Amino acid sequence: MINTLLVAASLKAVEEVLQDNNIPYEIYDDEASIMYREMWDKANADEKALKMRQARPAINRILHKEPYFFKKDGQPLVLKFNDASRKMKDSFGEMLLERADLDWHIAFSVKNDARIIASTAVADRHTAEYEEHTVNVYNVIDDFGDRIFGVPCSNDYFQDMNAILEQISHEDRQVWTERFKDDDYAYGHLITPMLEAIAREIPRICKDHPEAPRKLLDFFYSKYDYYYINPIDELEITRIGAINVHHGLGRIPGNVHHYTATVDFPTQLLDVRFATGPHGEISKDTIQLSFDGGWAVCLTVIRNQNEQYGRFFAVKAYLPVTPFGSYRDQVAWDPAE
Repeated sequence: MINTLLVAASLKAVEEVLQDNNIPYEIYDDEASIMYREMWDKANADEKALKMRQARPAINRILHKEPYFFKKDGQPLVLKFNDASRKMKDSFGEMLLERADLDWHIAFSVKNDARIIASTAVADRHTAEYEEHTVNVYNVIDDFGDRIFGVPCSNDYFQDMNAILEQISHEDRQVWTERFKDDDYAYGHLITPMLEAIAREIPRICKDHPEAPRKLLDFFYSKYDYYYINPIDELEITRIGAINVHHGLGRIPGNVHHYTATVDFPTQLLDVRFATGPHGEISKDTIQLSFDGGWAVCLTVIRNQNEQYGRFFAVKAYLPVTPFGSYRDQVAWDPAE
């Protein structure tokens, strides 16, 4: 989930640097930016003080790796924002700094879990009302292969998913809601079998399409590189890092090198297996895809817990580790002068 008050604090920290350096800027005025600014105004003094301790040192460390941030000529720097709806789809981050005249864009991911990247639907259950009774009309199996890779999923995949969804196709809303509450049923009959079908389908696609690993990461990661900001309360530090796969971070004017380490997209799927937990237990809802270059992506099937409908399944993607050579650092909340 988005750490909304920390996003607001990050905005304040960025504005401090801009104002201290007399850098022209403007804030893109939309619902997301208004929401973050109003949230900051409503927060109490103690909340603001804590979030600024978490954000300010991290923002300062990151911005001093970005020479284009400090330019005073040309068009003003523009700050844009994402909320949970992700209307700004080219960026995974919650805050985007942009100089369009220089084709310079850097984003900040400010979430409670820095590993999460994005999610996408895999199946839906369409319903209709009949005599005050909600019944299933039809099941929709999402063609994630076509949407992510540009390669339609195989007939085998659709047959596997259809067999899973047919188990609950006849059930009304009340029974469906009860089924969802039953973890043994939800995992054993729905979620784990869905992941098994996905785990069979992705290697099929990658085997015949060498560009598939890159397209998978490109789909979930989005267009612009980003820095993540992740406070660790018990240590009073903020972890920061980046996966500079588009080579958009740390650009040095007139130089091919970067202040922020770059990495390359993966080219080969090496392994697919169910993920393991901290004590070695095998996951029921997550598979891990391992690629060359130290890339790994975990896909977790989540269920809608809405009491009224409770009807769709989605895959949430996260990076359990960063690929080899990625930028990682940490800063104390109260750095010594």
